[in-house]
Amino acid sequence: MRHHTHGVSVLLFVLGIALITQCARQKKEAIKEGDILVKIDDKVITVDEFIRRAEYTIRPPYCQRDNYIHKKIVLNSLIAEKLLALEAGNPPDLLQNEQYSNYIRGRKEQVMLQMYYHRNAYERVELDSSEIKTAFKLAGRTYDVSFFSVDEADKATLFIDRLNQTDARFEDLYEFYFGDRDIPEKEVPWSKDINDPLQQAMFSDPLLKGQIVGPVNIEDGDYFLVIRVNGWVDRPAITDTQISERLRDVTESLTKQQAMAIYKERVAEIMRGKRLEFSNETFNRLSEYLAPFYMKTEEDKKEAFNKRFWENELVSDSVITSLKQIIDDPLLRIDGETWDLKRFFREISIHPLVFRQRNISNRDFPAQLRLAIVDMVQDKYVVSEAYKQGLDQLPTVQQYTAMWEDNLLSLYQKNHYLRTKDTQGMDYLATIEHYLNPYVDSLQIKYHDVIGINTDLFENINLTNIDMFVVQRNVPFPVIVPGFPLLTTDNTLDYGRKISNEK
Repeated sequence: MRHHTHGVSVLLFVLGIALITQCARQKKEAIKEGDILVKIDDKVITVDEFIRRAEYTIRPPYCQRDNYIHKKIVLNSLIAEKLLALEAGNPPDLLQNEQYSNYIRGRKEQVMLQMYYHRNAYERVELDSSEIKTAFKLAGRTYDVSFFSVDEADKATLFIDRLNQTDARFEDLYEFYFGDRDIPEKEVPWSKDINDPLQQAMFSDPLLKGQIVGPVNIEDGDYFLVIRVNGWVDRPAITDTQISERLRDVTESLTKQQAMAIYKERVAEIMRGKRLEFSNETFNRLSEYLAPFYMKTEEDKKEAFNKRFWENELVSDSVITSLKQIIDDPLLRIDGETWDLKRFFREISIHPLVFRQRNISNRDFPAQLRLAIVDMVQDKYVVSEAYKQGLDQLPTVQQYTAMWEDNLLSLYQKNHYLRTKDTQGMDYLATIEHYLNPYVDSLQIKYHDVIGINTDLFENINLTNIDMFVVQRNVPFPVIVPGFPLLTTDNTLDYGRKISNEK
């Protein structure tokens, strides 16, 4: 007897936004037989993919708990996604959609860049014991600082110069410049975040009491900090557990710092002799029309993306339409090659622009747009090197790409199937229970002979009931895994065959 969970109202008590670095944690470059949870024809679901699909996005109420029944619904949902992808086959209208193919290519090349970084930088780091020892001591330190912020680096530098060239006190100069005697204060503890400019400024070397630090350019805003060290508190690691955890954190942080330095050297070598020049007239027109789009909220942009894929045919981009009269005009030239606007829009459908600052004013948008385009072009050359190294053939890369392909194919097939049904007035749960549950059941029967499930592995997987939505920063595609597939509420495993860990 099949059990179907009915909709309930729940409170999402935690929405965790986890930020992870570009360093792919998947150090394995092959998918081992013992890692495969499900085989469906030529498709597989690994244990890692199962956990990420369940934990890195918000599950619906009918399977968001950590009990065994909900875990089986999660498994059935992920298997159903693969079955719908098989049923979709190779739909010509989707495969001939340039936006779709560019999106999949972009997803693949993003993980190729991460694997390139891991192979050519992260794995090449060799730490010195003395620098680990120094960093270990600083990792227990929390600085007490006074600080102020200004919107221009020159202002901050002028303040520091006045301190260094005169006997003026920090408080007196602050009052002179800002007319306020209450100087802001804060505590700055050590953190593993190597991308935090404040961490780099405060913890690269031991600081002295009274030392002036800055100007520190804060990434998330257009301002600069000037900092005075008032003192600090050292919290030594005492227990074996504390010592082990701090040593691990320090080693990881140092490794990432040095890996990033190695990576920048590799990129500089790749780009040596290549000069990028913009056509100012075309760039200015482009900047004018792109600014409103990039000032949209993430929710607006996500909604626009979904409409482009899943509501009838691909609609024309309003920006491209606005620029159609100059679409063939040159935008930039690099390494003897000219990119017109048409080429530019094709490239950013593969590699969406990544802005170095998250909060951009209208005044600064053109400068930040230039930097984002430069970074995109640079990544394109690094990806070319990744192809030369055969990184597109790594099982990790292929499995990641297949995950996104199957997700989009299943959405395509789901929409195709539901077009023939009367779902008017139904919410998503009613649609699942009335139409999709029977459809998925029929696919389980149809593909029974090609479905294999490692139930031993499955029994040992534990899920949490904490809602998380995990994203990466500073990458073209921030969302790590596709949204949870809303396809079935079935909690029984009465189909397929059992497979084992044996090769």
